[in-house]
Amino acid sequence: MKRLFVVLLLCLTFTLSANVYADQAIYQPGPTPGTDVWITDTWDYGSDYGVDDNKLQTGGYSDWYHFLIKFDLTGLPQTATSAELWMVPFSRGDSSTLVGMPIDLMTTDWNENTGWYNTVLNGTQVGTLSTPTLGYWYVITFTGIYNGWKNGTYPNYGFRFRASGNNNQFTQFRSSDYSYAPYRPKLVITYDGANLQFPLQYSNPNWTPYTAPITSVFDHQMVTPYDFNEPAIVRAYTGEIADYLGYPSDPKCVSQTSQQPFIVNGNYVGATSCGGVYYLSYNSHPGFDYPVPTGTLVYAAAAGTVTEIQCTSFPGLCTDYGRIRITHGSGYSTWYMHLSQQVGNLTVGSVISKGQVIGYSGQTSPVYVGPHLHFEVRKNDGTFYGRPVDPYGWKGEWNTDPYRVDGKDNVCLWETCQWW
Repeated sequence: MKRLFVVLLLCLTFTLSANVYADQAIYQPGPTPGTDVWITDTWDYGSDYGVDDNKLQTGGYSDWYHFLIKFDLTGLPQTATSAELWMVPFSRGDSSTLVGMPIDLMTTDWNENTGWYNTVLNGTQVGTLSTPTLGYWYVITFTGIYNGWKNGTYPNYGFRFRASGNNNQFTQFRSSDYSYAPYRPKLVITYDGANLQFPLQYSNPNWTPYTAPITSVFDHQMVTPYDFNEPAIVRAYTGEIADYLGYPSDPKCVSQTSQQPFIVNGNYVGATSCGGVYYLSYNSHPGFDYPVPTGTLVYAAAAGTVTEIQCTSFPGLCTDYGRIRITHGSGYSTWYMHLSQQVGNLTVGSVISKGQVIGYSGQTSPVYVGPHLHFEVRKNDGTFYGRPVDPYGWKGEWNTDPYRVDGKDNVCLWETCQWW
């Protein structure tokens, strides 16, 4: 689904979303943590409360409707470079037309039991939004308000959406109670962080994180990297689970109970040594494997300093895992493994620029899955190697990532993050 951007014209500072992102956190709560409700001034729908169902609506036909929405910001970044509210508009299927929406920053707290249109709820109008376009995400940028909520300048009581007219005019969005999770309201928060470039410029057009074939994924069910004695459950960042029928020649490769192929980002090919797309390989894997021929150029995902190198500038002389490790000022390090050769006479302490060629891919892997680049990201946590994190983040429902980082879901670290 496409997206339509709307910017609140406030006296606060707002930042428009750029095409290049730093770290990105997506918060898209379901029915239990989600807090949103719509209210009418004429009919209580059989109760004394607002209506907490699968839609949010504003407008009316002589009567008036409005809706309220707020998010628990616990665990989200303290300071955003961009904060956006994304909602999906949909048609009522009747003769009504869409309507513009005055939006209020709420100064009175409320909950989903708040009732009757005439309940006193105070708010300050901060803008008037244009009518949405069906078939597009409706995206509201509110960076200044988000940062104000996080630093305590304003209490976080959310927003109220009213209507500019009520002559059979209605605007409807999906709510957090909607059955199809990808269409629920979500916050998209970007902030200064890793901002990683994809380490391979291969094929035509060049691969991105979401078009490159993947043979092995980051295992979100992992406790200790490469601990093959952990329960044989592998979980991709999309939430897909492999928990059944280990591949006959390699029990580390497991299928899902339904024995259907895995999708991951639409380009999962699986390792041929594990039976391809019907298996996730392998248990407790802390990175991603991208199949490329030996000798493919490998690029630094971000600027930094070489802190480990197991390759010389001569072909075929990479040792151990053929690893180059680069530590970045963002608090992360990136690992490039199974290389056949380095480029540039690199040594520990060499300063690297983003996009610099650092080596050639190879097959220095202890597990035969064919030539590939193993790419891994680690968060510096005071230990020598740091803690593995998933650069794709976590695409499942918020707060359900089984591999938690600092008590939070994994966040997307790519330059450009792609979600539903």
